[in-house]
Amino acid sequence: MHYITLDLEWNQAYAQKALAVQRQLSCRLRGEVIQIGAVKLDKNMNVCGSYQIIVKPKYFKKLHRHVSELTGITQQQMDMGTPLDEAAERFRKWCGKDYAFLTWGPDDIPMLRENLNAHGISQDWLGEVYDLQRIFNTRTDGLAKQRSLEYAMDYFDIQQTLPAHDALNDAYFTALVAMRLDVPDAIKTYTSVHGEFLEEGVIGDADAGDDGYVTIDEMLTDDIVKNPTCPLCRARLKEKGEPLHSKGQKYTFYFDCPKDGDMLITLRLHRNFNDTWRAKRTVKPADEASLKSYREGLIKHESFKKKSTRKRRYRSSKNKKETVAAG
Repeated sequence: MHYITLDLEWNQAYAQKALAVQRQLSCRLRGEVIQIGAVKLDKNMNVCGSYQIIVKPKYFKKLHRHVSELTGITQQQMDMGTPLDEAAERFRKWCGKDYAFLTWGPDDIPMLRENLNAHGISQDWLGEVYDLQRIFNTRTDGLAKQRSLEYAMDYFDIQQTLPAHDALNDAYFTALVAMRLDVPDAIKTYTSVHGEFLEEGVIGDADAGDDGYVTIDEMLTDDIVKNPTCPLCRARLKEKGEPLHSKGQKYTFYFDCPKDGDMLITLRLHRNFNDTWRAKRTVKPADEASLKSYREGLIKHESFKKKSTRKRRYRSSKNKKETVAAG
């Protein structure tokens, strides 16, 4: 088994350009990969190889000024890069057969998948992926924080001897952090559950090939929302409270599992590229603090509804009086 620390740099497009391309492709493409950097570690966590390539984008061909300033990559370098299909094939062969990816944070692999999907390239070879940021948190203070790679380097007293925001350099520093963690042992107890969540995922993701929800009501009446099952024992959950609708298209639901106790399910809604709806769905145990926040939210929401009702009645009454006076 080899471990491969992976880092990507990608070009960004301005909102209108990105939207136009996504509509053209009928899939999500938030950015195009312009550099792949990777470092290979053997089973004893010793460095045994590296890979780096500049990729020529197909859709977002103009290098964003911010990306150039951040990475040091120039328009000329990007224009002379290797097309993604060829770069990905070279990378796949370099990875070998028995390997797992280590990334710092959850962003790189989804971005690579988006790019491979947009270019019609197979993703089967991506295999196992472990978030080293999560492993670092678990092996240090146990907190579910999004700490930077620089934070971990400082923690282990690793000197920043190479420029940051270069894919190969960042992959190398990620490898140095990995070497200070017992990654093989951490993987034995690794879970895709993030921090406090028992379960998380996305429903209605048209960008990833799902249908998407035409309306919010369609989403809220879907079986996965109205009749969920417990992530632990798979028993049907029983609703215990009214749904809470918060600002920013957030919905919170209070359920109970006879075996595993109270749970809060949260939906955070977003628009797909084709104007349908998707939602990030999370399930977590309902402790006293979260239940207090949920109940306070219900009270505020009810108070807001009453005030809105009074305002509507006042406006209606005022309009009637003005109409009578005018007549």
